Amino acid sequence: MTAGPPARRADAQRNRDALVQAAATLFVSHGINLPLEAIAKEAGVSIATLYRNFATREELVSATYQDEIAVLADVDYILDGRSGADALAAWVARFVDYARTKRALADVLHALPAEARPPARGVVISALDRLLSAGAADGSLGTDMDAEDVLASLAGLWSLPDTPDRYERSERLGRFVVEGLRRDH
Repeated sequence: MTAGPPARRADAQRNRDALVQAAATLFVSHGINLPLEAIAKEAGVSIATLYRNFATREELVSATYQDEIAVLADVDYILDGRSGADALAAWVARFVDYARTKRALADVLHALPAEARPPARGVVISALDRLLSAGAADGSLGTDMDAEDVLASLAGLWSLPDTPDRYERSERLGRFVVEGLRRDH
């Protein structure tokens, strides 16, 4: 028996997901202008498969950015079995990765028309609202800061100098913000 359309769609989705993941990793480590063939190779697919999914580099960048935003939006998964404070700490670690990827994609993202750039701010504020509410409900986080305050305190991630320890510094800054919100200290 041969595989029908659902199997082909599942394979196509796996290929697309692999391409986006490879792009996120390689854009951060090698820059936005690396050959697309390198992304296809990292994803384990042909360059034709890459172009079937993404006709242009800009489409791949946009999809990569959308994927990063979707990870930030997935608060249910991150709250599962964690206190609000621990979930916030895990989410902030994700946010550090997002900031790292966004910085790598920035030139192409800013060149895209506004309607082609996925909005992130609303997703981030909504996720932070849910995490802070969970932490307030379980008593692990204080209630004196709102999502806008937390986002403003994470803004330093964007302005860190481009040094070899930038990522580690970002992680420390994120942990510092979360520790300042914990109620148990």
